Amino acid sequence: MFGRSPDCDRGGDRRGYPPRERQVAILGPSQDCNLHSEYKPHKNKNKPIGIFFVFAETQIREADPSSKMTVQPKFTNSKPVIIDEAPVVLRFAGLFPQGLGKFKMHDERGGGDLDHVDQELSRLNQVLAGEPGWQQQIRGEIAEMRRHNHEEHLRALRAKSRMKDARKLEAEGPADPWRSCSRGPLREGIITVNKDWFGGAGLLEWDPERVSAFRKTAMSFLCENFPSGQLRYASAHVDEEAYHIHFVVAVWTEKPSANRGHQILLQASENPLIKSYEHAQDLAGEAFETIGLARGERRAEARRQARAEGKPLPEKRQHVPPSKWRAEERQKAQAEKKRILGDAQDEAKATVENGRDLAKATVKKSRKRAIKEARARKQRTAQETAKMIRRRNTAEAEAVQNKKAADAANALKREIVAEVGALEPRVKGYEARAEEAAEKFRAETAARKAEEEKRARVIQERQQAEQVLNAKKAEKSDLAAQLRLLVQHRRQAEKAVAEAQAARLAEEKRLQEAEEKVRLKATEAEVITDAIESGLDLVADGAICWREASADQQAGLTWGAAAPDTKGARAETLKEIRPAMPMVTRIAQLVARTLKRVLAKERQKLKQDADYVRALRQKWEPEDAARLSRISLGGIDSGPK
Repeated sequence: MFGRSPDCDRGGDRRGYPPRERQVAILGPSQDCNLHSEYKPHKNKNKPIGIFFVFAETQIREADPSSKMTVQPKFTNSKPVIIDEAPVVLRFAGLFPQGLGKFKMHDERGGGDLDHVDQELSRLNQVLAGEPGWQQQIRGEIAEMRRHNHEEHLRALRAKSRMKDARKLEAEGPADPWRSCSRGPLREGIITVNKDWFGGAGLLEWDPERVSAFRKTAMSFLCENFPSGQLRYASAHVDEEAYHIHFVVAVWTEKPSANRGHQILLQASENPLIKSYEHAQDLAGEAFETIGLARGERRAEARRQARAEGKPLPEKRQHVPPSKWRAEERQKAQAEKKRILGDAQDEAKATVENGRDLAKATVKKSRKRAIKEARARKQRTAQETAKMIRRRNTAEAEAVQNKKAADAANALKREIVAEVGALEPRVKGYEARAEEAAEKFRAETAARKAEEEKRARVIQERQQAEQVLNAKKAEKSDLAAQLRLLVQHRRQAEKAVAEAQAARLAEEKRLQEAEEKVRLKATEAEVITDAIESGLDLVADGAICWREASADQQAGLTWGAAAPDTKGARAETLKEIRPAMPMVTRIAQLVARTLKRVLAKERQKLKQDADYVRALRQKWEPEDAARLSRISLGGIDSGPK
């Protein structure tokens, strides 16, 4: 399904231990993602194992001819070889919905190329994220969105009165909810690292702490960068040379438009990691830097830089799937076999031809010399034959020893498997006690939340929980760390609640003061508005007017012709407009000055008209003047007919 990256090598040193040295590896259930908080065994295997023990024997795989993984060099009493720096490997591949079955077959080891898999360890593979039936769920979503998008497209066409297009679309039927692409709308991926970073080739060689750190970091990275249900499935494989995690991603996005309606499509490129492969590698390097892993080579950047500088481009490396690589290696082996066989046949033919030539030459010589040379050749042949027989016997003896060693290793392996089976009840007991402790912890946490106002009781219950967890600390160190973190979060939450309450009270006080100010301002504004309205009415009616400054009087408001008659009425009127007196004064001043300017303009216009008529009269003839006089005296009809 996925090929080996050049960074995830096909060889290298193994991590060796002295014979019979035992290593305990704990690959517990992953709690790194809220999509899946419980350990799930592989679907096609027999029993779930949450905590399992692996006894490492360095010569088992070397001597066991049934092992399917790559045979590594054999070392005697060698030291562990672990590399501290290695690039993290993150790859994506396109996936069509019809390919989910093939993915499931590979994940559950139901068929396909399994030469590189140790199937006895396949039952230890873990499901880290995804619910049962996740593949059927994706297919159901696709079917639902296919129907939804078809109905939306029809509705949009009919809304635009494109009935012909709507009938054509209805005849064609629903289409797949993704844009046409060669890679597929889904994405499957793999995260891994060089096997020597874990400790060697295979589960027996790995460092459990590094495996656990890698699993937690990988799941945290996937959950963070594929949120909102985009991460549909993730599983960890421990039955190959390097620990790795397979995952499947489905990215739904909304595409509303006037022509097609509200479309919901599968579009992987909406996720930034899938849109930019380089960006994905950068984020992976940052995420795994905390456990000592680095980003891979920046080959794309190197090619761009070489292109910009006009230098020859570095050779573009191609990804080779493992099955293809193994097939190519088998073809190379077959070709090498044929070449060696052909060379041997050619050499044999040459030897035969040389013998024939030598025989012909010998016949020509004396019989005595021929017999002597024949005896010498026979003696040499006998020596070579004896030497080959000794080699064959030695090889047969080594084969017998190897077979005995393999039988011994197989027997040892069966003993180890039996020991692991015998330990399963104890493991189940550990799981039951751990579940009891977890249930008790959850109950205590719920009690503390229900009685937050009783501080003393909360402290007492926390101490009890800490005592229980200290008793189980050797077996459940992760649970104790989780409790301490929860207590710390609880204290921070209490402090935050107290600060929030103080801030809320202060804010409420500020709001009350602001409301009071606003109310006063509103009342004042209402009074001023009423006063302005009354003042405008008085100015409009002529009860109040503006008086310009003169020699004996100052400028200001004065009572007009429509002013109230009595002194009391005038005092009441002044009381009504006093809150807006500056505004009313300004309005009266503007009205007076506006009227003054308008009247001045009208007087000027009348003066200009009079001057114009006076000038015309001076230019008229006596007849025209007499006629105008007649018109002025008797009207227009009294003139000549």
